[in-house]
Amino acid sequence: MKKSIPMILLLIMPYVLIGSFIFQSSLFFNVWKLSYLFVFLPNMIYAFILPRIGYTENQLLFWNMLLKLCNIPIFCLIFPFGLAAMGVFFMAIPILLFLVLFDYSLLLPSTMFGISGLLKAYRAHKISAATLIINIIMQFTFCLDVCSSVYLYISLRKKNKSAVTLQ
Repeated sequence: MKKSIPMILLLIMPYVLIGSFIFQSSLFFNVWKLSYLFVFLPNMIYAFILPRIGYTENQLLFWNMLLKLCNIPIFCLIFPFGLAAMGVFFMAIPILLFLVLFDYSLLLPSTMFGISGLLKAYRAHKISAATLIINIIMQFTFCLDVCSSVYLYISLRKKNKSAVTLQ
């Protein structure tokens, strides 16, 4: 359970950020900077430490999938702001740049869990090099990252179950 605390914080933090923006928008940037420094960035490193302390590729890909699925409501809240910003034309570029930066600050930590799981699965010869490359690219692309994470978790879970039954 102690090993999961950073990932649980990573699940909660986007909602804390949105809450800080809704209730006191001046506080948002400070919370965002602190959360990036103390939650997002350390989790990006932690994703690559976990395999060394015994996490399997299935566990890493499970957290990747869970984090990405739990971020869907946040991205659904951000999307209308992007559309509204595009309607303002002249002021749209700074707002859109901020939204892209914010989106990627949420996307990158969960992506690192996916990449870590992919690398571990590749080293264990459970996926091919083509699968590795295609899914790493998908992990950095909005919407495709969710499809990739669900596919990887389910397909590797099935492979592991079939390997256990064959033995």
